[in-house]
Amino acid sequence: MSGLINKKKYRNQKGLSIIEAIVSSVIVGIGFIAIFQMVNYSVNSINVSSERTKANYLVSMIAEGMLGYADTVAGINNEERENLVYQDGKAYLDKGDGLVECKSLIEDYYDLQQGTKEGCGSATRSEVKPINVGQCAQKANFANAEDFTEIHNFEDTDERAFDDASGNKLAKWQSIIEEDQLLKCRSPKEFKTVKMFEMCAWTGTAACDVTNRNVFDESMYLGRIQINLNRGDKRKYLYFQAKYKAKQ
Repeated sequence: MSGLINKKKYRNQKGLSIIEAIVSSVIVGIGFIAIFQMVNYSVNSINVSSERTKANYLVSMIAEGMLGYADTVAGINNEERENLVYQDGKAYLDKGDGLVECKSLIEDYYDLQQGTKEGCGSATRSEVKPINVGQCAQKANFANAEDFTEIHNFEDTDERAFDDASGNKLAKWQSIIEEDQLLKCRSPKEFKTVKMFEMCAWTGTAACDVTNRNVFDESMYLGRIQINLNRGDKRKYLYFQAKYKAKQ
């Protein structure tokens, strides 16, 4: 009698069917997929954020370097540096037969953009160039740490070693940016440039890149650092006042 009662009691208590089990598995799987996508998005966001942070530090480093070496005389070697003469805030090199005006790192960088590489001294200038990297570095060429260019203590045998301090400074920044030593490069749309503009109040033959009547000195140099990140979708700009050329 008791056995019959138990059968009636548990008659309607059935287990899961195959369809119900499959539906339950699908629901649980969708939940896991959503979690994995969220984790993947979080990792990508952290990566993008870190690249932006490094870009901020990089542009600040270049701007501070430009400002710190703004008055460094370009185009002379160590021996010629001892023959420099300063008059009215400008540097001149005494070559024995007269004084030749020299240019600072900022003025020299502006001339490099215009294609002029001549300095007042005898330092080698043929390989000095402005910072303008328009494509990613070939990762296969930089698979190991020793493949990257040393950015300090250039040796005489190094192809990037120059006779003047300004040339070595530009080569340092060029190596960091050109070889993607600090920033990851994912697309050809990611480029990095450092450009210098000259602003003055004059027009005609003495005109500058930008005419501004509020500039009362001979000219003022403004620098612009641009780094495109995240396949070119994110752009980082930094404008800074690089140097004044006092009008006597």
